[in-house]
Amino acid sequence: MKGKSAASLAIGGGLERWAERRLRYLMLAPAVLILLALTIFPSLYMFYAAVHRISPNPDLPWQFVGAANFARLFSDGQFQAALRNTAIFTVVAVSVEFLLGLGLALLLDKYIRRMTFLKTVLMIPMMLPPIAVAITWKLIYEPQFGVLNEIMYRLGLPPQAWAGDVDLAMFSIIVADVWQWTPFIFLLMLAGLASLPVEPYEAAELDGASSWRQFWDLTIPFLKPVIAIALLLRVMDALRLFDLVFILTGGGPADRTKVLSLYIYQVAYRFADPGYAAAISLFVLFVTIVLSTWFMKRMRLVE
Repeated sequence: MKGKSAASLAIGGGLERWAERRLRYLMLAPAVLILLALTIFPSLYMFYAAVHRISPNPDLPWQFVGAANFARLFSDGQFQAALRNTAIFTVVAVSVEFLLGLGLALLLDKYIRRMTFLKTVLMIPMMLPPIAVAITWKLIYEPQFGVLNEIMYRLGLPPQAWAGDVDLAMFSIIVADVWQWTPFIFLLMLAGLASLPVEPYEAAELDGASSWRQFWDLTIPFLKPVIAIALLLRVMDALRLFDLVFILTGGGPADRTKVLSLYIYQVAYRFADPGYAAAISLFVLFVTIVLSTWFMKRMRLVE
């Protein structure tokens, strides 16, 4: 009887483990299906489209062209201009956002720690929809009735066509993006500062280290993982900038603000060349992956 009981328990335990494994897979199935539908299938479809010439006429078959769409990237002047504009915007905007966000986080963490209301106000811009932010800044930059030119007039300065001037258009877009996304860096840096250990700073003060030396030798190394994540997320987001440019300048004047996302949109829908648009999208994806991998290794987040 004892042998039968032990065998029954073993069989029951095996069935229970088998059912648990099957239940685990069953519970993961909806997430996997959603991932396949929203991520993997569109990616495979984009790869397939990138090696074809697709006619705007749906009755005509797709023509396989191999790497021809990718070869066009090296001779397309508009693509190169969009790539240059995207690089300028990403480097300048993310750098300014990081410096301002880190500075605000250090200020509020050290001197204004109890002012929760001020922290909440500073985070409002990042909570607004990008379309609403773009429309708001379009009204601010409006040449005749905009708030910014009204301030310029009261200061005795000449009004400017902020979003329509060749020399000021990119600057205007960067300012709007910095206003919206500096709070994102600020929030991450503030959370990182709140998690710093106290003991190393107490030891540094006993050793007579200045605040500046503590910042470089303690704060920055401790914040390194948070800084890496913040910069990585912002760079990835800046590479796909679309809303601000589309509403504020439409890529002009003279293509000075045309970025890659806007150019992909124009190629796909205005020029009716979705195959070439898919090739540009894959290029942006490749650049994003390469930069992300290099950055994480540089910050030693991965081996």
